[in-house]
Amino acid sequence: MISEPELVGGGGFPDPVGPPLPHPPPPAAGERPAAPRARRPWPWALGGAVVASAVWAGGLYAYGPDGGPDLGGYRTDRDPCQAARLDGLAAAFGPKGVSADEPLKVDHPALFEWSCSVTLASKPIMYTLHISYDLHRVTDPGPEFEAVREDPQLLGGGERISGVGEVAYFGGAYEENSLTVLDGQAVLSMSLRPTDGFDEDTDSPVEPPRLDPAAMRTYLVEDMRQLMTALKG
Repeated sequence: MISEPELVGGGGFPDPVGPPLPHPPPPAAGERPAAPRARRPWPWALGGAVVASAVWAGGLYAYGPDGGPDLGGYRTDRDPCQAARLDGLAAAFGPKGVSADEPLKVDHPALFEWSCSVTLASKPIMYTLHISYDLHRVTDPGPEFEAVREDPQLLGGGERISGVGEVAYFGGAYEENSLTVLDGQAVLSMSLRPTDGFDEDTDSPVEPPRLDPAAMRTYLVEDMRQLMTALKG
C-alpha cells in the first residue's frame, strides 16, 4: 500500500514553512505607521488578463454588431437541390431529375441544416447526388471540420484541394466521389452514388463503371462554386 507523503520535515524535504519572520519594530512616538505595500499581481493573473483581452478583441473582430458571427451572406430560404444547377455533373451523367427522397430541414437558433438528394438520369446506371448544407449561427465550425476530416472513422479523410471555399476535401473513407467544403460559418457537401442498375436485355444487374477521379473533382468543384454563390444571392 502506498502511504501518503509527509509534507513537513520528512523524507528529506525541507520544511516549507521555514523559520518565523521577524516582526517589524513598533513606530516611534508621534510617527505614523507605514502604509502596507500593494501586492504585485501574480504572473498567471497578468497572463490571464492578456489572454482575456486578446479573446475579447478577437471576438469584436470575428463577430458583428448584433453579437453573432458573420454568416458571409449565406441564406436559409433556398432549397440547395433546387438552387444547384449541376452543369458539370449533368453534362457527364445526364440532366438533373426529381428529388430522390424527402429533404431534411432543421432550423435551430444555433444551427441550420438542409439535406436533400436529386437524380442524374444517366444510362444504364442512374446516379443520385446527395447535397447537405449546414450553417453554424453561433460557434466556429472550423475545429470540428478539421477533426472529422482527420479521422476516417468519422467519414473523414480525403484529399485536401484548393479553389473552392476556405478548406475543401475531395473523397474520403466511404464517399470517394464527394466534395466537402468549409466556407466561413457554412459547411457544404456533395456526394455522388450509383443506384442499382439493371440491364433488361441480359436480365442481369449492371456493374457501375469506375469514375475518373480527376474528372469528378472538376465537376464537383465547378458545381459547388455555383451552389455557394446561389445560396448567398
